[in-house]
Amino acid sequence: MRNPLSTAALQAALRAEVPTQASVQPQLDAAIRRSASATGQLLRGRLVAAGALSQGATRATARRLAVAVEYFHLASLLLDDLPCMDNAVYRRGRPCLHHEFGEATTLLSALAFINRAYTLTAEALAAYPLPVRRAAWACLESVLGPMGVVGGQARDLHYAAAKGGARAVGRIALEKTGALFRLAIVLPALLGRPSRRERRLLNALSTYVGLAYQAADDLQDLVGEVAGTGKTTRRDEELGRPNLQLALGPEAAGARLARYRRLAADAYAGLVAEGRHWTYLEPVLRAGRPAVRNGRDVRRLNTAA
Repeated sequence: MRNPLSTAALQAALRAEVPTQASVQPQLDAAIRRSASATGQLLRGRLVAAGALSQGATRATARRLAVAVEYFHLASLLLDDLPCMDNAVYRRGRPCLHHEFGEATTLLSALAFINRAYTLTAEALAAYPLPVRRAAWACLESVLGPMGVVGGQARDLHYAAAKGGARAVGRIALEKTGALFRLAIVLPALLGRPSRRERRLLNALSTYVGLAYQAADDLQDLVGEVAGTGKTTRRDEELGRPNLQLALGPEAAGARLARYRRLAADAYAGLVAEGRHWTYLEPVLRAGRPAVRNGRDVRRLNTAA
């Protein structure tokens, strides 16, 4: 694979492609620019860029796809933090956008990022054969629509009323966090028209990475602080939202997290056995790893908290 896009290059691209200009209403313009500058780890964008390059895409195509996926992710965070959703205060170490610009402007900002993300995706796919484009659009629809992020958020909001348990927690994690990892892992891979077995392994990898990432985030929500996580914590228990530790207890939640990570590692090993060009996916196995690793760590952090 050619040299991957650097984090700095992706940050610059997020600012360069920002869906606004000087003539846009000033408050909306400021909110959009502020959001695009508050980047996180860019894990999904880096995965997309590396994946596209590994499949022979040009750097311009890899860049467009990476920015598009980061914009989809950013829009989901802006919406997730709203008072009608999680009512969060902090995100990425800063006050949530609605606390600075209001709910209406935050909604409009999210729509602007989604609109720009679809445009960038269309531009990136324009030169590819129709079967590739159709597969990519089907992936987007399944990830972002009612069977993915939108539906997962609806289940999240009604989790307490539905009296869901660990199974419901897992389903919501798959439809929200897992869906966005599937977008980052599967979408760029489609450019190379992977085999049926590779598609199955890619879906398995994104499933278990997403579940592991969300499980780790659930544990952090209960034991972390804003200074350490960069976002509002302890919201799951307060709002009656899905959380693996609350559903299973610390020991079982830690064991489930470890199992998800083992299954993700197995899927990755299967992909590498199919071809060395899948090795760029190795960093995704570390997604969420700074969080607790097992039940013993959960108890220790609960005691410290």
